[in-house]
Amino acid sequence: LRDRSCRVSHYNDTHIIITTPLNNCGTTLSDTRTTLIYINNVYADYTNRQIGALNNRFGFTCEYPLIKQDLLLKAYWISNETAHRYALGTSKYNFEMRLFHDQRYLQHYKEDEYPIDVLMKERVYVSVYLKESGDELCSKLVNCTLNLSQDKVATPQHPLIRNGLPVDENVELYNTTETPHETRFSFLATPLDGNKAVYLHCDVAAVFCDMK
Repeated sequence: LRDRSCRVSHYNDTHIIITTPLNNCGTTLSDTRTTLIYINNVYADYTNRQIGALNNRFGFTCEYPLIKQDLLLKAYWISNETAHRYALGTSKYNFEMRLFHDQRYLQHYKEDEYPIDVLMKERVYVSVYLKESGDELCSKLVNCTLNLSQDKVATPQHPLIRNGLPVDENVELYNTTETPHETRFSFLATPLDGNKAVYLHCDVAAVFCDMK
């Protein structure tokens, strides 16, 4: 690659595999404000018996559209007990949504702890994290809604956030200046229909940090 210390990790007679972080090995970034384009080159130096020494360069790019993605979390059941159990949700691309034990955001619920019961009006602490991004990208909450289905348009619904702003008076947004790839907020657990499972749906966008 452009950084010659980044080498082939695997090869055979027909293929080679080279792995590079988005912000290392000489990878550079170009953008159209709607798409991130990461650029690097593969350099191949070899000797041909008839031609002699050859130096070839093969350019490649990886494109990441800056579009919002949907995250789904089977969030909670209303319980009369004090046990804490939740469900983990992960997007299909490079966002992750997790729940934490308290407002310190030091310990998130592990996979084997799910699902979780909560008390009515107990505060739920949410983190949305943009994984494997360069320093120029931040996560941004667009919309968050509670309902009783994996289908985010199903009713009844209880909106929490619209266009990046709370629409529920109990929603609290937290400052994440020290962790710009992460967005944190909390809300009070609300029953929508008795003790049925409540789903949390969030639309999240990857944006340039100066646009957050």
